[in-house]
Amino acid sequence: MNISLDDMVVFAVVVEQQSFTKAADTLGLGKARVSQVVSRLESNLETRLLNRTTRSLSLTEAGALYYQKCKEIQDIANLANTEVQQDTAEPSGLIRISTPVGSPELVRLLSEFLKLHPKIRLDILESDGYQDLTEERCDIAIRASAALADSSLYAVKIGEFTDMLCASRSYLERFPPVNGLQDLDQMNWLSHAIVHGHKHLVLKNNQQQVSVLNKEPSLSVRTTAMLRDFVLMGEGFAVMPSFVIENELKSGRIVRLLPELHGVTVSLYAVYQHKTLMPKKVRTLIDFFKAHPLSSSV
Repeated sequence: MNISLDDMVVFAVVVEQQSFTKAADTLGLGKARVSQVVSRLESNLETRLLNRTTRSLSLTEAGALYYQKCKEIQDIANLANTEVQQDTAEPSGLIRISTPVGSPELVRLLSEFLKLHPKIRLDILESDGYQDLTEERCDIAIRASAALADSSLYAVKIGEFTDMLCASRSYLERFPPVNGLQDLDQMNWLSHAIVHGHKHLVLKNNQQQVSVLNKEPSLSVRTTAMLRDFVLMGEGFAVMPSFVIENELKSGRIVRLLPELHGVTVSLYAVYQHKTLMPKKVRTLIDFFKAHPLSSSV
């Protein structure tokens, strides 16, 4: 059986375009030529790959299996061409990143990255919520979880932080020393609604021991940056990631509480869509994160 790899790529494009005409335009071939290629493939394979009507195309069961293999060959060819072209060029272009809100360490790292790669531009979408990479047109999302709802996504660890129970020093001066969970009951709980909800606060240490504070929050917000600001205003205690309050912890404006009850180490991941056909600019940023892990020094 003598089947051309070019014919397999033509078939993959026909499937992706759902049209012989559109595939012909994409490939720069005549429509009759594209149709001939698919017919030749079916003849050589002795099986129908496509169901054709005057208005639509659909894959047969055999066609669906064959398309996956053709797609792999197409991706490998594209990757080979892309790598040869990109490896000799300086990375450039726009990278759209979804990041958590309010991380001075992330700002410092991205600033350093821009200095190293002046032809790269960044469009940063700050959100503490889950962002869909396809819907938001993001190249990378920085998340505190490796869980991937979409099997087409990939994740690589780029750092870690500590989740901390804390309050401002000025707020704590209004109360007796905090020695246990019961001491928090007389204080105002400030909740990050996306992370902690509105009914009770679950605390956990690195030994996986769990404590629950059955208390409704006095205030609920949806960004860590605003939560930090309310803590600094002396409105109550909260649970926050160390990378958001690193400077305030060092200065003493914010004090960590009950580390034996809550002090979970959380990994940070860069989540991205394309592994084999990753643009050089995106690969450069991910490699930078690997070489410069995002973490808190407190």
